[in-house]
Amino acid sequence: LKGIQRFLKPFVSKTGDYKMSEQQNFETGELIEKPSHLERTSHIERQKSKVPAEIISIISQTPTIKSFLFRPPPSYIPEFSFLPGQWLDVFIPNVPIAGGFSLTSTPHQYTLTNTFELSIKYSTNPPAKWFHENAKIGDSVEVRVGGDFVWDDRKEQEDETECVLFIAGGVGINPLISMFTSILEAKNNTNVNNMMKKVGVKKIRLLYSARSFSELLFYNRIEELRKEWPHILECKYFLTGENAPPSQSPSTNNEAEFYYGQRISQKILGDIIMKERENLEKLKCFICGPPIMRNDFICWLKSAGLIDKRILLEKW
Repeated sequence: LKGIQRFLKPFVSKTGDYKMSEQQNFETGELIEKPSHLERTSHIERQKSKVPAEIISIISQTPTIKSFLFRPPPSYIPEFSFLPGQWLDVFIPNVPIAGGFSLTSTPHQYTLTNTFELSIKYSTNPPAKWFHENAKIGDSVEVRVGGDFVWDDRKEQEDETECVLFIAGGVGINPLISMFTSILEAKNNTNVNNMMKKVGVKKIRLLYSARSFSELLFYNRIEELRKEWPHILECKYFLTGENAPPSQSPSTNNEAEFYYGQRISQKILGDIIMKERENLEKLKCFICGPPIMRNDFICWLKSAGLIDKRILLEKW
């Protein structure tokens, strides 16, 4: 067994085809207990208070992912606030451990409607399992905001960020859609003066990888934004488990770029960096996806000339 593992280990990063459970020790093959969300994120700051929130809508987004819309009670609405990209500690009655889920809505949406959204993929993890098998409209949970993988308008203005590259693998799209939707919402905000609009983000590129078209979470939402902002938002979709356009995919839409049976490659990243070669100090990259994918992209981006502080990733 160890010999087989040593043979397969070099190929994990290159192809991503070989997968071993995160709960299995690679060297011994022994099963180990996976740390809980609170344990994995214990070093990250979060808000002190918990806020109750009621489920007011449940929508099936893909065969394995549901979106849940929440609203806090009126008296708690002023206490709840977040930045794009942050996650929630979620405390569910009679569930022994807390869940950790990224917000997929924006602060602007919360300001307008007093609602926020979580999109949760099914798993045997007790919180995710509860949401898929037991949660219903009218149920309440407690939430607490945390996370430092964020889009902060003020910081990005200080950093003079003009071009942004978002890289998502699977449900790694969750914090990223909150980020780039917030960027585009700000451009529509009549309260933002013209000078702020001119010095803001000029180009957003999204590289989004999923196994199949049916697993492209928020595809319609993303495409609506791309069509509204065609000169700013550029999207490339990578369907790693499909070698040809499936019948349900928009294969006739020449504006949406699809790559079938392939992953996001070093060459594709290199081509993007080359386009911004003269402007790298104003480019920033946000990555959220499986650990192997993240590690490859960091190496490729650094080798292409992007410095550490302009590469941000969600590690948990």
